[in-house]
Amino acid sequence: MPRRVLLLPFFASVTVWPAVVLGMLAGAVANAHDQTLPPRAQWRASSSSGAQPAMEPALAIDGDESTKWGGAFSPGQWLQVDLSRTATIGGVLIHWDSAFAAAYLIRSSEDGQHWQTAYETADSQGGRDYVLFPAVRARYLRLVSAPRTTDWGVSVFEFEPLAASESPRITGLQTSADPAALWSAAASGTIVGPGPRAGTRELHVRLPRALPVSGLEVFWASARRDARLEGRGVSGPWRRLADDPGSLGDSSFLAARKPRTVSELRLRVRAAPGHLPAIRRLRLLSPTQAMTTMKRYEIVASRAHHELFPSSLHGQQVYWTAVGVPAGRRKSVLDEYGDLEAFKGAPLVQPLWRDRSGRTAAAYEASVTHSLRNGWMPMPAVQWSPQPGLQLRSEAIAAAQAAGPVTLVRHRLVNTGASPVDGQLAIVVRPMQVNPPWQHGGVSPIRTVEIAGTGVRPVVNVNGRALLRSLTPATARGAAAFGLHGEREITRYLAAGRVPNRLSARDEEGLAAAALVYDVHLDPGAQHDVILAFPLGDPPADTASKALGASPPNRPDAMDEAEPGAAFDAMATRVEQQWQARFAHLGLALPDSSLVDMLRAQGAYMLINQTGPALQAGPRNYDRSFIRDGSATAAVLLRMGLASTAREYLRWYADHAVHGNGLVSPILNGDGSVHRGYGSDLEYDSQGEFVALVAEVARLDGGAASVREYLPKVRLTLQFLQQLRERTLAPGYMAASEAPERFRGIIAPSISHEGYSKPTHSYWDDYWALKGWHDGAWLAHEWGDQEMAAWALTQYAALRNSVASSIRATMQWKVIDYIPASADLGDRDPSSVSIGLDPCGQKDLLPADALSHTFVRYLDEVRERGLPGALYAYTPYEFRNVLTFVQLNRPKDGEELLSTLLTGRLVRLHPVRIS
Repeated sequence: MPRRVLLLPFFASVTVWPAVVLGMLAGAVANAHDQTLPPRAQWRASSSSGAQPAMEPALAIDGDESTKWGGAFSPGQWLQVDLSRTATIGGVLIHWDSAFAAAYLIRSSEDGQHWQTAYETADSQGGRDYVLFPAVRARYLRLVSAPRTTDWGVSVFEFEPLAASESPRITGLQTSADPAALWSAAASGTIVGPGPRAGTRELHVRLPRALPVSGLEVFWASARRDARLEGRGVSGPWRRLADDPGSLGDSSFLAARKPRTVSELRLRVRAAPGHLPAIRRLRLLSPTQAMTTMKRYEIVASRAHHELFPSSLHGQQVYWTAVGVPAGRRKSVLDEYGDLEAFKGAPLVQPLWRDRSGRTAAAYEASVTHSLRNGWMPMPAVQWSPQPGLQLRSEAIAAAQAAGPVTLVRHRLVNTGASPVDGQLAIVVRPMQVNPPWQHGGVSPIRTVEIAGTGVRPVVNVNGRALLRSLTPATARGAAAFGLHGEREITRYLAAGRVPNRLSARDEEGLAAAALVYDVHLDPGAQHDVILAFPLGDPPADTASKALGASPPNRPDAMDEAEPGAAFDAMATRVEQQWQARFAHLGLALPDSSLVDMLRAQGAYMLINQTGPALQAGPRNYDRSFIRDGSATAAVLLRMGLASTAREYLRWYADHAVHGNGLVSPILNGDGSVHRGYGSDLEYDSQGEFVALVAEVARLDGGAASVREYLPKVRLTLQFLQQLRERTLAPGYMAASEAPERFRGIIAPSISHEGYSKPTHSYWDDYWALKGWHDGAWLAHEWGDQEMAAWALTQYAALRNSVASSIRATMQWKVIDYIPASADLGDRDPSSVSIGLDPCGQKDLLPADALSHTFVRYLDEVRERGLPGALYAYTPYEFRNVLTFVQLNRPKDGEELLSTLLTGRLVRLHPVRIS
């Protein structure tokens, strides 16, 4: 997750002209020692952790952009390159995989024993990093992930040292240090190169090795005015790459829309009165760091009124909860600050408060509390105080209506003080999603926006679709395009207490916005409601009024005939009753009633995330159905008395995912088509999960006779499981590997386990295959097919013996005292092992001492997360381990782990995903 970047304070340069000469001499000395690097064939790579065959260190220096090195799933990993002899190095080109380190160091050494830091950063954005630094003499270079970076490790496609003779040269700068120190913020300098006009200064960056670049990021150390960046090749004219007019911001992201291969860059800056423009850091922007629509928005959000923009624009993670009707095609999400995204990819709708003194506030830096109605119903509320004596509560509900489902949001302002409150509530429609770019969100393009509707209850149409209707009369309204550099971005209007003077806007870049404003006067104890309706269907803009209602009682605009706040309450009561009825029969009592509420909430969110019959793990990036998640979800719903939902899912999945050869596709799209993305036919846990789903429905709802129609598909699936095992029984299978007996007779390699980047002999698949054979034998016996039952039991026993032998062989080969997660790596992954105990029922298959060591060591690591300064990160998959401790007769340890994991409930809105 990108981190908030803490920028150093401004400081003025106090160097003098002779320093320019010193800087040039430093560059000349480095040039005198420049030499070409040894041939790549002589390089050698190593790393801090045992290499996976698919991601060994050598793959990061092989010149192949499709192969990669991957570190262990823990912080502080490093990759080292031995060049075979000492050379003068001026930088490194790094091509990160999606797992990158935001904070890392480049360390250098001549002997491999004594190390110095050549470069350090805390704000990498991944992709391709052009890492430049003052020339160092080194044979060894080491990329070190900072100790407090991601728990999930790092991965690099290519790591290429750059000879000092090929690194860029900076001229036109007054500094007492090597100008190259500006690449790593180890120095500052004043631009003194004369520009073409009075009052301008010019800096040049010459690239001896032509590189594809997007531009420069400049971190300023003094006041400045306009900045422009140009580039050119070895010959030819200068061409403008980017400019940054004005003087706002302490950095300028001067990037072109598309990268260009250049040999020289020219930065021209207009000096501020009384100042020469000074720089404290430069960053050469790689092709992956081009100017995007999202980056344009982020730049504006970092400057004036930055506190009013959504926090993800500042690189901060945002959390949310889903709002919707059971099995609905579209779901809204309400984030932790009260912002709403009505459907996937819809613009974000944000509340802002402006008091009568002119101060405008958003929730992002406030103390915010979250709640679900009655402690568990998926009717979330967010509450905060925009000013002393004023409370703003944003609550969302979704309801099925005659014109289609609708999400309603009520922003309720309550005067809790002793004095009257006056101000304005603004509802801002922003061109972005709730999810940030690093979670496949980012921009929600608003190319056209129009505020229409009769009277003072406007409808906001975005890109020809009705996004929302205000059921509360608005005082003012307006829309605006973004402008070339954000000069017409709508936030500045609202901070000034006004709106743009137009009701429509067009923006080809998709950064238009709109706002509705409501005047508020509250006497002590009074409240004021602003209610918005968001249709979740697909009405065209010209039928918005029909889609958003106007008559009979079940439509939201029955509120036209009543006070909107009271009508909202009536609808909320009806939705509340519907949720209560769905879970009324859940007869569970625990000393901690919040755990029962959590169970109800999980069941409710399972129904909301469902699309038609498709059970889905989430409403955004998981908007497709995995049999892995769906079978687990169906098992929970069966136990909660919602058998019809589980049966519908089984029918749907069996009809669309079981192929003639018995392969069960692991992922289906919402329309029932097979998802053809990565791994769609290489996940071999899905066979066992499908058979287990059939058996669960039989055991918990009607017996085996009620699912006998699935017998042919169960038989096909089991036949495919047999074939998967027979592949590893072929003569000579994996004979070139050490201890090849560890692969014999287990399930063929797949990528079911998300931790492996290539097909691996993961015991995860074997546990599920054993579950499939066991449940298949039971079903066949209950169906009266004794021949099939006997065959299934025979195959179950054979696979079980092979898995037991494989685990022992892998432990002996790896010399380990824990249960390995895969035969290939002998790696430790307790959450993967837990699936073998429940639901797969293979506890007695696993060596008891090793099983105990696996989880005792895991619990010690969990406890270390609470130590001062420890990096605390966990995955919801770890909830599986709670039950494992119970099965190991360590219930107190299970309770401790559960309590640790559940602390996330207090600060997170969205439900835990357990699969």
